[in-house]
Amino acid sequence: MASIDNVSLPNTDDIIIDVRHPDEAEQRPLTCTANKILSLPFFNITQRLGELDKQQSYLLYCEKGIMSRIHADTMVKNGFKKIGVFAPDS
Repeated sequence: MASIDNVSLPNTDDIIIDVRHPDEAEQRPLTCTANKILSLPFFNITQRLGELDKQQSYLLYCEKGIMSRIHADTMVKNGFKKIGVFAPDS
């Protein structure tokens, strides 16, 4: 697995990808950031990688960080260069 950093304070140009199930994201919306948030559930992300800019900086988010880390690794293996896991402080 690639070395992927946890980020608690995103840069203004980072796009956060919420990989949670839509029901989970609706019940507990991610509102702790001013960054653009893409809802891209874990079960769709691999099929939709072609829609994303490989030069953009992305931070993946899920509640526990496991699914976000797995999919961040997949993105790195698919040529994405600026990938991290969004881990906001509780």
